[in-house]
Amino acid sequence: MRRTLCLAAMAMALFIGKPAFAEVISFIGKTYSPDHMEVMSPHATPEELKIFDAMAKEVKDKRGEDAEPPVKPFTGRMKVSKMLADIGQHVDSDQRLLEYAFPPEDLLSEERKLSQADLRGMEANLESLRSDIATKRKKLEEARMRYAKGAASQQEMSDIIKDMELARLKERILDDNLRMEREMAKGELELAKAKFGPKASAHNLPGQSWITSPVAGYVLWVNPEVKPGMILTKKTKLFVVGSMDPILVRALVHEIQLAKLRVGDKATIAFDTMPGKTYEATIIRIPMTANQTDVQLPSHFEVELSLPNPGLTLKEGMRGQVSVQVPDGPR
Repeated sequence: MRRTLCLAAMAMALFIGKPAFAEVISFIGKTYSPDHMEVMSPHATPEELKIFDAMAKEVKDKRGEDAEPPVKPFTGRMKVSKMLADIGQHVDSDQRLLEYAFPPEDLLSEERKLSQADLRGMEANLESLRSDIATKRKKLEEARMRYAKGAASQQEMSDIIKDMELARLKERILDDNLRMEREMAKGELELAKAKFGPKASAHNLPGQSWITSPVAGYVLWVNPEVKPGMILTKKTKLFVVGSMDPILVRALVHEIQLAKLRVGDKATIAFDTMPGKTYEATIIRIPMTANQTDVQLPSHFEVELSLPNPGLTLKEGMRGQVSVQVPDGPR
């Protein structure tokens, strides 16, 4: 009898020492890379161009016509030379993923724009005109001296003055045109820097450039339509890069079930693609706001779990059944 009581007491102690699980909460989740990053071509979107135009106008309004304008986003053409990364490949941050070049006709066009030949010609013409004005001014002084001595007529002086006024008018027009040409040349250089890099100039237009990875991780996706020789003229999604170990599982959980979950709870996940196998995961995030705002609909919250994936057997986008055992009583 005494032995039976002792065994019963030990069993009761073990029972009290372990939490009693009241139920298993189940929901569907999907795998995601923790730092899923889309790698795009450098082209500006129409929305980005609108933002640039608004910024440029604001700078001009606040600082005047001579203010330094913001760098205009890239809108040119790029020709794909080489694909340097493939799906599943591990890449480091800033590693080259794609090599591209600028079409030769675009380079020639840019070189002509940046050559500033017209600008140099206008500067030479202005310098010659100012030299001519100085000569006319000296000629007018001599005519005035001769007029004082009665050796020059009033008509001669009037003709010289008219010539000087005409030359000064040409000087103002040429000076205004030269200022506008300089502004245009400055804008063309900024555009070239946006296309070819900060060191771009009339004598330094690189024939090629590269798309690099923003993070260290694995190449998860490659645009199948982008091939060597293809010319891109608008913003294009090229790659998806992200880490895969650990991998995240995100799931929408009903508000009634959510009240029973806590950060740190352990879960098991069974994936349809791997029957008979389960994975251990941990809840790492429970949001404070629901995904829906409609008061007529029940609220669901996006819960996040962390799942070790050392063999990279789990891929991004896999669906799985998540099960969490929650203890009985208040938490």
